[in-house]
Amino acid sequence: MNSAVWDSFINQLPDFIEPLCIDLPGHGQFNQLGFESLQDLVDHLLLHADKRLTGPAIWVGWSLGALPVLALARQQPEKVRALCLLASNPCFVVRADWQAAVEESVFDLFADNLQQNIEKTLQRFLSLQVRGMAESRDVLRLLRAAIVGQGLPSSAALASGLAVLKSTDLRATLGALAVPQYWLLGEHDSLVPAALNDYLGVQAGVKSHIIDGAAHLPFVSHPEDVMQQLLSIIDVNRIHD
Repeated sequence: MNSAVWDSFINQLPDFIEPLCIDLPGHGQFNQLGFESLQDLVDHLLLHADKRLTGPAIWVGWSLGALPVLALARQQPEKVRALCLLASNPCFVVRADWQAAVEESVFDLFADNLQQNIEKTLQRFLSLQVRGMAESRDVLRLLRAAIVGQGLPSSAALASGLAVLKSTDLRATLGALAVPQYWLLGEHDSLVPAALNDYLGVQAGVKSHIIDGAAHLPFVSHPEDVMQQLLSIIDVNRIHD
């Protein structure tokens, strides 16, 4: 997804917040760019954030977008006041010692389908994101509009994104970070099991919250709940004069 999916939520932010949305390579305004690794995504965020940031920021990452945010906080903690990670997972794929994830075959199937029909595969993936969500048709319509408005992401970027999701394991990073972490999960998320909350709850410096009734897009389906959580995070980590 490109940053247009955030427009409605951002329009509801209080005036004292200065939001900066950065499209990942291959999406939105950076549709012509490519990437091959998680580090490429970190470098991309730093390049464009440094043009605007005057100090440490509260970084918000959704789904795949949370992975480079986590890695960035590990590499350059001086740029981070706190992390808010939405509907994401430090390790998206099931492993022998990790069941709070999805099977690798899910990503393999999408990768194979991308080579055959990008538009059809993208629609299927969007449908998966709203599965289990009330008013899923309205949310799906919004997602499609965001893609149409900014243009389809490049197939190369989508394939690279799937590869990053499959290969990345940042579980060790969670306990190593010195900055506060706040994870917001969806009760009915089909891509990030709510059972992840049990793991997050025992990690030092990590707070997590399950949004009742939400799926993979809590800031779209449950904006009031996400806004309440975000404003609380901002207030706790804000430097007051």
